[in-house]
Amino acid sequence: MTQHVYRRWCSVALLILTLVSLVCFWSISRTGLQIDTNLRSLSPSFSVDASVNQALNKMSADAAQQFMLVLVHEDEDSLTDASDYLRELIEQEAQVIRYVDHTALLDAYAAQLQQHSFHILGPQAQTVLAQGEDAAVLKLGENNLYGTGGMLRLVPVVRDPLGFANEYAVRLLDRIGVNNSDEIQAVTRAGKDIFIAPHQLRLASDAMEMKQQDLALAELEKITAQFKAEYPDVEIVESGILFFAADSAQSARADIETISTGSTIGVLLLALWIFRGPRALVLPALSIGLGLAFAFSICHYWLGSIHVLTLVFGSSLIGVVVDYALHYFYFQAHHPQGENRLPLYRALMLSLLSSVIGFSALAWSGLAALQQVAVFAALGLVYAWLVVISLGHFLTKNVKVYDAGLQKAVLGVLRLFGKLRAVHVIVAMLMVLGASFWVNRFDFPVSDNPRSFFAANPQLIEQEKQVSEWVASHEPASFILVHGENAQQVYDRIALVQAAVENSAQENEALLPLLGVHHFFPSPAQQQTNYQLNQRIYGADGLAATFIQQQGLTEISAQALAEAYRAQQNNALNPAEFFTEGAFLLPPLWIESDKGVDAFLMLPKSMDLHKVAEQVAAISGVRFFSAMQDAEMGMKNLRQSSMKLLLLALALMAALLLIRYPWRTVLQLMAVPAFAISASFVLLALFNVPLTLFHVMALFLVVGLGMDYVIFIAEMSENSVETLSAVAISSTTNLLSFGLLGLSILPAVSAFGLALFIGSSFNLLGALLLASRRWKNH
Repeated sequence: MTQHVYRRWCSVALLILTLVSLVCFWSISRTGLQIDTNLRSLSPSFSVDASVNQALNKMSADAAQQFMLVLVHEDEDSLTDASDYLRELIEQEAQVIRYVDHTALLDAYAAQLQQHSFHILGPQAQTVLAQGEDAAVLKLGENNLYGTGGMLRLVPVVRDPLGFANEYAVRLLDRIGVNNSDEIQAVTRAGKDIFIAPHQLRLASDAMEMKQQDLALAELEKITAQFKAEYPDVEIVESGILFFAADSAQSARADIETISTGSTIGVLLLALWIFRGPRALVLPALSIGLGLAFAFSICHYWLGSIHVLTLVFGSSLIGVVVDYALHYFYFQAHHPQGENRLPLYRALMLSLLSSVIGFSALAWSGLAALQQVAVFAALGLVYAWLVVISLGHFLTKNVKVYDAGLQKAVLGVLRLFGKLRAVHVIVAMLMVLGASFWVNRFDFPVSDNPRSFFAANPQLIEQEKQVSEWVASHEPASFILVHGENAQQVYDRIALVQAAVENSAQENEALLPLLGVHHFFPSPAQQQTNYQLNQRIYGADGLAATFIQQQGLTEISAQALAEAYRAQQNNALNPAEFFTEGAFLLPPLWIESDKGVDAFLMLPKSMDLHKVAEQVAAISGVRFFSAMQDAEMGMKNLRQSSMKLLLLALALMAALLLIRYPWRTVLQLMAVPAFAISASFVLLALFNVPLTLFHVMALFLVVGLGMDYVIFIAEMSENSVETLSAVAISSTTNLLSFGLLGLSILPAVSAFGLALFIGSSFNLLGALLLASRRWKNH
């Protein structure tokens, strides 16, 4: 294949991809830009258990949409007036935010009880029916009809004239949490009695989408300003994922601006220093801008949104993409116009493949955010490469390289390193690495705690803890999982868990109950017992007809109730119907699958979680779950597996090189990235930097970039000085970009950038040593 045919095929591919990108941009313009800020995508799936993941995803989605404003004041009357004013402002002014409405939840709950009312009985009803005294049954029904028990009806009179099922429903309203929004509560803060009014609010859409965050925060800022103008002495405490997500998005915006601006300025200065004019900036600018735009359009169209961290990592691609243009410039400047460019194209292709393999390794991380970064980077690199190959021939004409000083310095380095014997260099490196391992006793510090990857605002954390202490009743990310083959077995095991917890409680210790399905619906066995007890009311010669006649309920037909009772004999209530479709604001306390039934018990905040874990460990089918502990174990497994995959990546690179080079040359080339990885581990350990998954994933890119350097040295060995000058400039742009990543506010991004900076530095050192050997041989 000639260079002209090669370039023509690349131009055709570039045109096709451009058309695809334009279609994607057109689609995005119609649907709107969606930027995701959910940092949970930087954590692994919490469990291999599908039910646990389903439950956690449901709780996470609900939590993402809800937040709370808590008004605080010392005077109850003043706080009541302020709370009423805030509610009025929100209901009249707000468009994006609104109060949490429990109406649909109550309707769904009541509908379930109405459909199965003959299987439901309150505790008083169970007692009097079991005693078998008709007068007591009729008296309790009368009290329910006219007394306090009849003031609130979830199950209508026509379906439940004696109110026995309604008694069960009304007692559980507090479990659903419909009475805690904006009610005045007395609490203590720093030993001082105060009053609070929590306002539970929600967004109309996902709080993880940056546009919705901006709209919601703007609306809150406006409402808060109006509120403070009327009640300046009333404190507002904020709580919710919305505020953490918005704070992280703001940090990410600052990172994107810093990294992209710093990288761009660095590239501009280097280009002006080496090429002495703006003409040389056209090809790098086109390849960078179009490459990032293409990656953005495809990722957004394919995934439906783009993660903010993808943009942060993507901005660091500037330092990588510019390499292709730099090598093209150097080849153009030091070779005649008509000279065959296929060796350059081949080197650029191998460089692209090595970089894509390095970034693609992020897809093996198991983290959604890094997987998206892998796709984004691979797409951006491929498109930028095509731009350079297709347009480089036209945009590099008359571009001159003014690098006499750089070449002189490079030549000096080659001569210096060329004096070193290869055996001595290898032995010295092995001794340094071995000594470093020995100093650390082969024990490297590691960190798999997910909290260490995020830098949450301390003020927001303090407010979140304060609100949780005031209004939260249950642990947000710890619960007991109860598994059974059928519903009754699950209920039986829930009873065993309750007994174990109660028996272990210290004397006079007040414990809140475990929140679970047993608070909402009776067990299958209890439902059958209730149905049998209801026969005294709705069976043959039942008390329903007597009660209807005594109370003058002429609109109710005792015969119709009796027929409905018989029809419902084998129609017991299944909790899955409610928790699958109707429990909009509740955690998923009940999940059914082909493997059986899983029930979740939410733990009161006052419980000792370590003690609970010990108590339930001996109960069959029951286990304690902590999201933080499970996530930490997941991160550990991912880090360990990534270390093995890193070796696999090196093997794949070596296999790729064996297609082109003899095995002795491959060993020499592979020594550079292998040395960079080993030295990076050692240096991180020497400075007592705990090794994390993000350090390991960054080393995949170190391998790719190291291969980029050595491939050009191998392919352009006849022009070692010119090639190494280009590599030096290329590595400088990489170090600048990755060094800026290391300064990120987000610890995960910072760890990624730090490892890349260290590894790229060792890559450059290894490239210099390799180039000096090949230069000496020539």
